[in-house]
Amino acid sequence: MERAYCCEENRHEPMIGTADPVDVWLMLEYTPTWKARAVEESSLGLAVRGWLERALATVAERGRKARPQLIRQPESDSEGVRLLVGLPGALLQFSGRGYEFLESIDIGAVLDAPDAHPSVEEPRYFVCTNGQRDLCCARFGLPVYAGLRERVGNRAWQVTHLGGHRFAANVLTLPQGALYGRVGVDDLDGLVESVEADRLAFRHLRGRVWYKPMVQAAEALSGRSDLTLVGIDDDDVAATVRFNGADGELAVRVRRGDPVEVIKSCGERAEPVTPFRAG
Repeated sequence: MERAYCCEENRHEPMIGTADPVDVWLMLEYTPTWKARAVEESSLGLAVRGWLERALATVAERGRKARPQLIRQPESDSEGVRLLVGLPGALLQFSGRGYEFLESIDIGAVLDAPDAHPSVEEPRYFVCTNGQRDLCCARFGLPVYAGLRERVGNRAWQVTHLGGHRFAANVLTLPQGALYGRVGVDDLDGLVESVEADRLAFRHLRGRVWYKPMVQAAEALSGRSDLTLVGIDDDDVAATVRFNGADGELAVRVRRGDPVEVIKSCGERAEPVTPFRAG
């Protein structure tokens, strides 16, 4: 019997507004095999786990949300370990020969003064390839990762579960903060061209992770990459999202549409979701 993949079963589902909102990304290099619950089931030592817990707590105390991820570049022969910290408008990089360097990083100080820490200027691409979490991530993510390596070299990373594997292949770009879905190898030239020019690749856009879902959807519906958020008037069903652009203020109306049945993971039963739509 031919296997059914959830990302092939859900092509009818609109993607806009489906990115998990995150304020701080903690991307820690880890080369061993990833399991389904990659961070929790890893062999990271107690000191590293303790640092991650403290970092997450520090971010939460400031009313913001952090998300820890494992990243790797199997082709790399580096003996060091890298930590990439993604913030709105900034991507910082720290490194050491082992994980001990983490103890010198005060996430609170990083949030207070990101400009005081080493940053990377060119975009980085993170492709979910965690097949232990869902088969689609490896089947569709690995070719996309290989294709990105050909185009942007060591600025491409494999990353653990980003959420929404039914949209595989999923690609997160930082510091742009855009999560893209249904990315195929044939789409990479256009995706890279847009990201390198700091434009959103709207055909594949799930949402900019710095925003709540309704704002993600409104930005996607606007079709513009030059907007900054002004405010939102919303309820549980609809919202008017106000942005500033080069030509003044723009208001975008977005609402929840009718439910559609989707398979969220390979091998699971279909269940209803309510996608965002204009209006």
